[in-house]
Amino acid sequence: MKRVGIIGSGNVGANTAFFIAENRTAHVTLVDIRQGLSTGKALDMMEAGPIRGYGSRLTGADDITAISGHDVVVLAAGRVRKPGENRIDLYLDNSKIVTQLCARIRELAPYAVVINVVEPVDSLTLLAQETLGFHRFKVLGVGGNLDGTRLRYLVSQAVGVSPREVSGLVIGPHRHSMLALKDTIRVSGVPAVFFLGEERLNALIEEMRGAGDTILEMAQHSTSYWAPSAATARLVHALVVDTRTVMSVSVRLEGEYGVTGLCVSVPAVIGIDGVQRIVDAGLSDSEQTAFLAATAELRAVVEQEKARLVAR
Repeated sequence: MKRVGIIGSGNVGANTAFFIAENRTAHVTLVDIRQGLSTGKALDMMEAGPIRGYGSRLTGADDITAISGHDVVVLAAGRVRKPGENRIDLYLDNSKIVTQLCARIRELAPYAVVINVVEPVDSLTLLAQETLGFHRFKVLGVGGNLDGTRLRYLVSQAVGVSPREVSGLVIGPHRHSMLALKDTIRVSGVPAVFFLGEERLNALIEEMRGAGDTILEMAQHSTSYWAPSAATARLVHALVVDTRTVMSVSVRLEGEYGVTGLCVSVPAVIGIDGVQRIVDAGLSDSEQTAFLAATAELRAVVEQEKARLVAR
């Protein structure tokens, strides 16, 4: 069975480990610098194994060397966003952590596929890829996969069907400028607009764009973590089982969709080595224009983040 290392045993890291165990996908090593945290959480989850029927082994460690030789490494360390906080300030704090961790990952797990869940996802996935020096298709961010999950839930509730009946693709930056491709939003293959109408569908897309902020404002002390953990576990499953599933992930683009040198979510075939290929979603002229506007906005933010980091 493949081995997955998860760095950071907070809400996202621990729940990702739990979902992986539930899926019987891989053996998991939880790592956190807080002494005993990973070991305690891993033990707690394994003691649920006789009831839940895990086929996976979960272990905890206080030292990052425990991920040596692992097949997939999930970056889930770093602090979470505070209500109303500027994402650039979050980037400045978390970039230091990501840089340090990636230097160790490069040394300990040089053949791993790396998944970044640390916010802001697109900027830090780019930083991780540059620091690691890995092929761009082996460093992925959980962005559009999470946004698509949220959209599917909202549409299913509005239509009154199981979320399993709903599909939908969200691409672009993991920000308010993300782009939901309306033609892909379907209920058992039928365009969702036939059930909801254009105005209602647009309202749901807008609600999806603000879902993370809504949860943060409600919970106050924590950002969302169940949905990000589920999205991450789904991505891990596609990698280690080599499902060749098409999902939207943040990956460095080099000409695809007219964008170069940015990590942004686009549909991709996911298999054992990471992104097997990026899929052309056949954007309409208006969608392509919106996508390029969103990525231009992201590029400006990334440049501002890098300038602030240098000046710090």
